[in-house]
Amino acid sequence: MANSRKSRSLNREGGVAAAYERALGAILARVAVSGPALRIGIAFSGGLDSSVLLHLASRHAEAHNLALTAFHIHHGLSPNADAWMAHCAREATACGVPMLSRNVRLGDGGGRGVEEAARVARYRALGELCRETGCSLLLTAHHQDDQAETVLLQLLRGAGLPGLSGMAPFQPGHDLLGDGVALGRPLLGLRRAELEAFGSQAGLSHVTDESNADARYRRNALRQDVAPVLERHFPGFAPLVARSAGHVQSAQALLQELAEIDLAACRAADWSAPLYVPALQTLSAQRADNLLRHWLYRNRVQLPSASRLEEIRSQMLGAAGDMHPFFDFGPMTLRRIGSRLELHPRLGTPPEAPITLRWEGEAELPVPAWRGRLVLEPTDGLGISQEELRRHPLILHPRAGQERLKVAANRPSRSLKALYQEAEVAPWRRLWSPLLYLNGELVFVAGLGMDVRHAAMGDAVLLRWEPD
Repeated sequence: MANSRKSRSLNREGGVAAAYERALGAILARVAVSGPALRIGIAFSGGLDSSVLLHLASRHAEAHNLALTAFHIHHGLSPNADAWMAHCAREATACGVPMLSRNVRLGDGGGRGVEEAARVARYRALGELCRETGCSLLLTAHHQDDQAETVLLQLLRGAGLPGLSGMAPFQPGHDLLGDGVALGRPLLGLRRAELEAFGSQAGLSHVTDESNADARYRRNALRQDVAPVLERHFPGFAPLVARSAGHVQSAQALLQELAEIDLAACRAADWSAPLYVPALQTLSAQRADNLLRHWLYRNRVQLPSASRLEEIRSQMLGAAGDMHPFFDFGPMTLRRIGSRLELHPRLGTPPEAPITLRWEGEAELPVPAWRGRLVLEPTDGLGISQEELRRHPLILHPRAGQERLKVAANRPSRSLKALYQEAEVAPWRRLWSPLLYLNGELVFVAGLGMDVRHAAMGDAVLLRWEPD
């Protein structure tokens, strides 16, 4: 009988370790960096799940000669936080893994409560620690029960397919982690009970966060009050919910592929380029919404609700060509400009005082106050005289009114307003299009070009304004 219990314990430990190795292998196969250059970070809170992860990861790292670092985030929310950090340091040392900690201050979580504020601060700090230590992969201890809880919470919020997809085993990038850090979840196929049994068998020490018992938090309420009822009436519900999440992930992937196809037909350059309204208008409402959602997400814009997205589609695609509807998305603004939909940062008002630029042969002159830079390209053709540029500074002015520009030798000078209208430059963009004067004469207007009356042939430069 004792041998039978021992055999079951060994099988349980071996099963968890084997599942981890399979999942980690699939993750490592998708990471851009491999071999000795790969450095892996572990999100280590000191709880049971992350303790199991650290234990398994340290064994794998030792066997495969991989660099591993544990990261502990001190939120400052619990009176036990200092003790938890000390515990994590001891456990990491016992596993032979270096540990770094980071204290964070919580923001407002986008108005969504303490849980969200802590999550945002935690992931941002983890991303910073990864970059500081050269870790290109961060592993977290999310498991199958976490996945089920996430999907159920999203379902109760009325989420769409992205929310109902739950968590992916691997993400090449994560908005909160920042650039250069992939995210892996090698325990996502394991139940919480399996990790508990493994931790007990392995003799792992862990901390218990008292806030996990606070049913005021929705995830805790779901875990304590709802999940046991579901488990009683639908045994093994968590793997079933996780399986459904996998199906939703597949459907979402197909929608993303369709969005990429439609994106290629609706814009001229890369994914950040404007969308062409006539092409969008040929799509069904569902495909247009799918494309808009995908395009906004790729440009790191917070996704709108279904009702707001419908309003955006209706107004943006239904507006007359001379109208300029817009929608604010915090730091970004979506605008219709002629036949295009464009995303732009909210810039405020440009400086009123003139700015002096002295050219000494540079390829470009940054102008941070105007959120852009002036690019100067040498030319043997028609351009601004290099000699004049060296003798006189360029003076950058905002528009005052009544200015005129002659953009072609065979055309008369015209008001900037007329030229802007002809070029379909939106009013907000005109505000941030600086005027450049040389020796008292207007020689260049951003977005419109050079005044040919002040151009020279040979030993000249072409001017071009590039916004940041």
